[in-house]
Amino acid sequence: MASQGPFAATQHENTTDSSPLLGRRRLLGLGLAAAASSMMVPAAAFASTGSSGDKTLTFYNTHTDEKLKATYLRGSSFDKGALRDINHILRDFRTGDVFAMDLKLLDLLTELHWKTGSKQPFQIISGYRSPKTNTMLNAESSGVAKRSMHLDGKAIDIRLSDVKLKTLHETAISMKRGGVGMYTASNFVHVDTGRVRYW
Repeated sequence: MASQGPFAATQHENTTDSSPLLGRRRLLGLGLAAAASSMMVPAAAFASTGSSGDKTLTFYNTHTDEKLKATYLRGSSFDKGALRDINHILRDFRTGDVFAMDLKLLDLLTELHWKTGSKQPFQIISGYRSPKTNTMLNAESSGVAKRSMHLDGKAIDIRLSDVKLKTLHETAISMKRGGVGMYTASNFVHVDTGRVRYW
């Protein structure tokens, strides 16, 4: 298989870098991540962005320098290994806690990436957030909700290096798939699968 740069695919098309943290992903993420990967959601519930029905996401964790390319949906079946890897790279980097990310959030990201025309990975600012981390951040900033959707694996803060922040924000809003917020000073956009609202 030909190389595709830093996200060259393996036989499962799920790749990570050689970070020691990712080397322990099977141990750290076995519990909740395995539960997430066993969820079977009808493929019809998700919008398709390709003729094959396969869905692939690429991520770069700005805090840990980890990279991931994972095809989490193949036709009508979810790839358990890919979901475990996605849950791991989106973990709370402060505590190492891994959580079952909302499959609808992954679908939202897949469609958002396609609609923006981006060729770059999503840069992760914040994925899952543990209660401990959320309490700490809430005490430090009024911009962090006490009952954040990050706690439920239903929110992510992102940027794309080849898409203007305003364009990313406006594209997410146009999808009407949940909450969308722009944080210009910190250079990221928040998206979640809650009720439709914008800021």
